[in-house]
Amino acid sequence: MTKQHLDGFYGSVWKRPASVAVIVRTVGGSVLLAPDPTGGLALPAGLVKSGEDPRGAAARVLDATSLQLPLGRILAIDYQQAPDAPAEAFTFIYDGGTYEGGELAAAAGGQAGFLDFQLALLELDRTQAAQLKAALDAHELLTVLELRNGQPLDTVQRDVPRRELMAGFDGTLSPGR
Repeated sequence: MTKQHLDGFYGSVWKRPASVAVIVRTVGGSVLLAPDPTGGLALPAGLVKSGEDPRGAAARVLDATSLQLPLGRILAIDYQQAPDAPAEAFTFIYDGGTYEGGELAAAAGGQAGFLDFQLALLELDRTQAAQLKAALDAHELLTVLELRNGQPLDTVQRDVPRRELMAGFDGTLSPGR
């Protein structure tokens, strides 16, 4: 195959749609939701554009809220395998920070607003509700969760054989010289 043929092949086999969602919270426990194209509410989200990395896409989505918050760390990665969709997709869920300006403040020119966490879970579709819950769990546990179709995977290793440390290494770290 020529390079031109390989480019088309790799693009069709390996390319997967990727999106990002950003979790913005208030001190009182509310979550920022925005209108979605179907008329419901959704987490602030967007597609990862060609040539853009997920963090850049998440920063763009967060900037669109006009809340002036720094983008935090990645909280979860969700692999969605929808039986009726033409391809699988990935969603990267980032910490959008904590907004301290009050729960009644609206973002994105009045298009988005904060909703109590429990009410937000009821308003979101099943996948985003699961992503929100998992992301907040990951935030509290200071970890990153791996999800499949919104559900956390059991990634705990069991029956890991005990390993000896390198010879002469006592397990403590000392400051560099």
